Amino acid sequence: MTEAGGVLHKRDLVALGARDRDLTRAVREREVQRPRRGWYATFDPRDPRFVAIAVGGRLTGHSALAVLGGWIWSAPTSIRVSVPGNASRLRRRPGATVVFDRDEVSNRGSLAMVDPRDALLRAVLESPFEEAVALWDWALTGGAFRAVELAEVYEMLPQDARGIVTWADERSQSILESIARVRLLQLGHEVTSQEPVGQNQSIDLVIDGRVALELDGRAFHGESFESDRQKDLTIAIDRRWVFRVSYDMVRRHWRRVVTALQTALGLHVGRVRRARDRPVPSGVPRPVTTSRSARLWVCRDRTSRTRPRTSERRRVSGITRAV
Repeated sequence: MTEAGGVLHKRDLVALGARDRDLTRAVREREVQRPRRGWYATFDPRDPRFVAIAVGGRLTGHSALAVLGGWIWSAPTSIRVSVPGNASRLRRRPGATVVFDRDEVSNRGSLAMVDPRDALLRAVLESPFEEAVALWDWALTGGAFRAVELAEVYEMLPQDARGIVTWADERSQSILESIARVRLLQLGHEVTSQEPVGQNQSIDLVIDGRVALELDGRAFHGESFESDRQKDLTIAIDRRWVFRVSYDMVRRHWRRVVTALQTALGLHVGRVRRARDRPVPSGVPRPVTTSRSARLWVCRDRTSRTRPRTSERRRVSGITRAV
């Protein structure tokens, strides 16, 4: 069962030599669990995959990507359970939401989860824009997807959602970097990820070429504290302001972070430019809210009509080539 991904139907276990008394003993000794009649799993009953099987389907969307290590900023309000369009005899489970998928979705993936491409597609379309970009960043950098697989997801996106790839950045190293980068781009700032500094070091985000933003998503450890301070000195010698921002500051005090950043930038240019003074950079599509569907944003693919800047072309590398 472990080799099969943690779940098998009784007929598969019988074909492998299991007898009824073997299954009864395994359940009694809690070596396996029965999420529903005829199905056996090694998952804990609280595992979202166990819940999905108990309902009668498979895990999809944010719930599936979380199992794969995806960058999830906001915990989903419910477990998404994918079932075929003609599914019946489904069971209700608290916290689970059933979604009916196309035949091609039902025909691929594992017994516990849909194919990662289908999970990514659903999660991107159901997320707020900045979180959708963070998921695409993770897909570019996390090793869970090949370029050709991301190209397939790109082709499955609605036309008014394909512009998301021009916001993604394969250099992003954490969800904190992704969220902060997207927010700053939306304010009209120029943002560079992982810009080299010193020897074998890099700055998380450089804003308008002047401010170095270091994002500390974890508590300081003794072995990194000294090297981080040395890095700050190197950045300052390079004539840049250094800001170290925590996860909690990005999550709960973002407006104050922006005020501090814009004040620092204003000291360089002579005045503080507020967000409303800054247009979104040319060639970069702006996300907008739509009431035409349940989606929270629209971001058209404008790369065919407007030549993107070099940085934008780099963001779609691995996608457009594969397409």
